[in-house]
Amino acid sequence: MLACFRVNAGKRKMKKILYITTVSDTINSFLVPHIEKLISEGNIVDCACFIDEEIDPKLRSLGVLVHNVPFTRNPLNPINFKAYKELIKIQQELYYDIVHVHTPIAAIYGRLLKIKFPRIRTIYTVHGFHFYKGAPLVNWGLYYPIEKFMTNYTDAMITINSEDYKIAKKLRCKETLIVNGVGVNFASYNKELFDRSHVRKKLDLHNNDFVLIMIAEVNKNKNHQQMIKAVEILKNKGIEVKVICAGGGPLLNVLKQEVKARKLANNIVFLGSRTDVNQLIVASDLGILVSFREGLPRNIMELMACQKPVIGTNIRGIRDLVEDGVTGYLVGVGDEKATAAKIEELYHQRERLEQMGANAYEFIQKFDVDSVMKSMERVYR
Repeated sequence: MLACFRVNAGKRKMKKILYITTVSDTINSFLVPHIEKLISEGNIVDCACFIDEEIDPKLRSLGVLVHNVPFTRNPLNPINFKAYKELIKIQQELYYDIVHVHTPIAAIYGRLLKIKFPRIRTIYTVHGFHFYKGAPLVNWGLYYPIEKFMTNYTDAMITINSEDYKIAKKLRCKETLIVNGVGVNFASYNKELFDRSHVRKKLDLHNNDFVLIMIAEVNKNKNHQQMIKAVEILKNKGIEVKVICAGGGPLLNVLKQEVKARKLANNIVFLGSRTDVNQLIVASDLGILVSFREGLPRNIMELMACQKPVIGTNIRGIRDLVEDGVTGYLVGVGDEKATAAKIEELYHQRERLEQMGANAYEFIQKFDVDSVMKSMERVYR
């Protein structure tokens, strides 16, 4: 079946494209619709990554080859050089026209293929520079020079928020553009797809509960502590809210214990990794994301597609999506008092909650995945 697919594809004018990411989770979480779209247009698309979880079977059924490359997220680990040698071997055997790189480690080694294969076209999607307004000086001292050097091996740089776009322009890449993130599939995220009461019942939630949802890996950057402290402030004022947290991560057990120690176990539940996030969103009233750093968070797009307003920290990426007082609220990083105050405001003003949700839905229409792919067409020329 695979051979047949590739022969048929070869009859059309097409490109051979290799998507390179550090781990396969990135492909499954963000890039499947992009790859499907490129294949539907007659291109051959394969992937190279460390397979930390099985690739989406939809890609396998389309004939996507997945090269297991031993990347590690640790930039100092010498095994990444082994991964680079594997990429060279793959390119020598399969002759890709384009490599499209994502995530920091893969982005460096994938673009370095241009040293040995100067005719290959390199496309780099920046999911969030490590140097940004307010970032530690060490980030600027280390990562900025690396990115500046890597523009020598980059044909097109795609940014997904306004701050990164301004920085990228200064790096003077051959071609720089800004797109609306990785996009959101409106067919999967729609408040009419699921019965809200039924989903709440499965989660042991009552219909009159005020429910927040936080969709985020449980790590230091996502800053669950701010949400926990805000809920504690509200509880001490006699305001009971529920928070469902979807996502796994290294701090999962630590934060579960902290919630228990603060006597918030009836208010905050950590569900771990989930495949039914679209249902969880429908069951919720309000989204929250209080990260230290973001690129352009798709979880906020998904919430808005389901007509949910969002409380988020006033940082790059989040403020590109959340307009304060219109589609949600922006609060300071580490400001649990302001976070609690904004939750309380919407807790008492349900009609405002609904209006913000409607505003969010209207705003997010231009972030449809098909629109995003259309805006990127020229980089695959």
